[in-house]
Amino acid sequence: MARGKIAIRRIENPASRQVTFSKRKSGLIKKAKELAILCDAEVLVTIFSSTGRLYEYSSSSMKSIFDRYNEEKEHHQLLTPSSEARLWQTEAERLRQQMDHLQENYRRLKGEELSGMRISDLDALENQLEMRLKNIRTKKRALIHHENIELSKKITLVQHENRQLLKKGYGAIDIRKEEGSFSGQANSCVPVHVNRSEEDEIRLGLQLQ
Repeated sequence: MARGKIAIRRIENPASRQVTFSKRKSGLIKKAKELAILCDAEVLVTIFSSTGRLYEYSSSSMKSIFDRYNEEKEHHQLLTPSSEARLWQTEAERLRQQMDHLQENYRRLKGEELSGMRISDLDALENQLEMRLKNIRTKKRALIHHENIELSKKITLVQHENRQLLKKGYGAIDIRKEEGSFSGQANSCVPVHVNRSEEDEIRLGLQLQ
């Protein structure tokens, strides 16, 4: 049965109000702990009950969180709309310059736009290329080594299966040999002589059937 929805208003009954406060306070602190752990966030929860009792939780030093809060609050209060716009423009320009620098490095790594570079810049670019090639070779060797190990495991498994099949095959051949030897001994021990007239009677009987 679904639980009825509780109206969000002051609970008049003191006992019910205290029970609800205790449950919701514990749930709030639990969620705060989970948020701090899962998201690597700095969390501070401060609760005063109706009787004036203090309950608190902080994911790190409470003083450091308070100091950070005051600094951020003061910083935002000092920002006017025009100063905030300039701040975002400065950040956008910084990101654009960073993007230009990355694109320039990418083109140079491809061997483009090298004419205006100094000798020291070319040496640094060469060292960077050698380092990247070394990393690629190392990763490739590690990949080949891993593939060789997996291939060796598969070969060992196939060899084991072949040995099992050979054992089964040789066992079947030995059984057939033994059966043949037994039948040969039985034939040699009990000779059967059938004359010509008996052979004709047997053929005639088979034809009639």
